[in-house]
Amino acid sequence: MTDVVLEVQSVQAGYGDLTILHGVDLQVAACSWTTIIGANGAGKSTLLKVVAGLLACRTGHLRFEGQDITRLDALARLRGGIGLVPQGRCNFPALSVSENLQLGAYSRRLPRQTLMEEANAMADRFPRLRARWNTLAGNLSGGEQQILEMAMVLMARPRLLLLDEPSLGLSPQAMDMVFDTIRELTASGMTVLMVEQNAQQALERCDAGVVMEMGRVSLHAPAREVLNHPEIRAMFLGLT
Repeated sequence: MTDVVLEVQSVQAGYGDLTILHGVDLQVAACSWTTIIGANGAGKSTLLKVVAGLLACRTGHLRFEGQDITRLDALARLRGGIGLVPQGRCNFPALSVSENLQLGAYSRRLPRQTLMEEANAMADRFPRLRARWNTLAGNLSGGEQQILEMAMVLMARPRLLLLDEPSLGLSPQAMDMVFDTIRELTASGMTVLMVEQNAQQALERCDAGVVMEMGRVSLHAPAREVLNHPEIRAMFLGLT
């Protein structure tokens, strides 16, 4: 049986008097790439915030690697192995690639020498970052910035990586570069849960697809099955 890394059980959540998630149930397999699609307002980004600990559950439970994390705050979840790359640019544009990577490990409080060794190892893992080591993050291309932001979160050593719209605003070539990077991460043992607007391109590459409608999961299946579902193709992919 495939190991389950993340379990979301009957989760309700929202903002103020507004409830966005209405009893979400979801399981994410270890070392898999799962993509969440759905219309604006379906609750996709809200779900990632709940998993990351940025938004509290009103009801329901969250389990990560078998442990109940429902009441843990965001920092405890980050230190425990859950990292979030939020939507939009989230680097420090006036700092270099090297400095951004070092800040990514802030929660771990590493000695200076260890910090530099790990930052260098991360740059070796992503050659584009090594080539731009001393470049200000704000001067990177959109695709390079997205990879930098993933690498910054990876400096915190997560085992579950949450990505919110990683291809937002990217050219097709840059999107391919980012998606190739995500596949490399899962191949190395990372588990990825991603919200994505470019549904067809993501579903063609990932392992599992989740469709959210009005704060609920309406379909969770292998990516190819979601991609070929007639109603999903017409409603969310613009295909026939």
